[in-house]
Amino acid sequence: MEADEPEDDFIVHALDAARMLASHRRMEQNWTDKSVIVTGGGGGMGQAAAKRFAEAGARTFIFGRTLASLQETTALSSRIVPIVCDVADTGSIAAAMAEVLKHGTPDVLIHTAGINTPDRFMAHADPARIASEESWRKVIDINVLGVVNMIQAVSGPMAENGGGKIVVVSSTAGHGYDSYAGVPYTASKWAVHGLLLTARMQLNAHNIVLSEYAPGEALTPLVKLRPVQPTEEHKAKMISTGDCADTLFFIASQAHSMSVIQLPAYQPFGGMPPPITAPWLNGLDIKPKA
Repeated sequence: MEADEPEDDFIVHALDAARMLASHRRMEQNWTDKSVIVTGGGGGMGQAAAKRFAEAGARTFIFGRTLASLQETTALSSRIVPIVCDVADTGSIAAAMAEVLKHGTPDVLIHTAGINTPDRFMAHADPARIASEESWRKVIDINVLGVVNMIQAVSGPMAENGGGKIVVVSSTAGHGYDSYAGVPYTASKWAVHGLLLTARMQLNAHNIVLSEYAPGEALTPLVKLRPVQPTEEHKAKMISTGDCADTLFFIASQAHSMSVIQLPAYQPFGGMPPPITAPWLNGLDIKPKA
């Protein structure tokens, strides 16, 4: 302490430091004896998240539509348990939850499951690029109703057990507009964002902390479905699945509800205006080719 620094100022600084330390201690570091569900656990962000929680000691249940799709993730840790589950099917979810509940109530749900389709336009010179009715239904069923179904499935047991945490992956496509993401996907993520904002306090009344993770361009398997593939230079600058896993782990480790938007350095928030030069511009493919 400097000689001319008032003693009461020093006490304030000490209290601030103590509060910061206490906050850090409240962040979950050791997940041994804790139980986590990760949807979309067969690959990409879900696989990376499952690995992250298992490494921290959690019994980690991964949900995916087929057992074969979960084998690669299961092999990463003895703490990872594969369960077949289609998040768009409430009967499938009920069966999957029955398996989880044999081991106790889950402490955390990490919901990463989501899809996109190659046909993602409302109007395009190529009719194959216009989103079909089937694509619209699939995207809404999985991206929106899948979130509803999973929250409802875990919130009852969590509330009866004294509480829990739910982290749902949305997207910056639900906070602005991302032309390359397509109309059905963007509409679904706006719906998810609104759902989470509205449901947060309702779940909090039951001691369930609901948080949202909205990544920007991330190098997940969904990228392979883009009508125009990004360059290798572009891919190298995207958010990695490991980055996503670290962020999901951080959110789930907090005592508080969080809304986290994560963007690669080149991506502006709130949209993709053509005047800005960026590595993804060639991938938009909206203007007619000369």
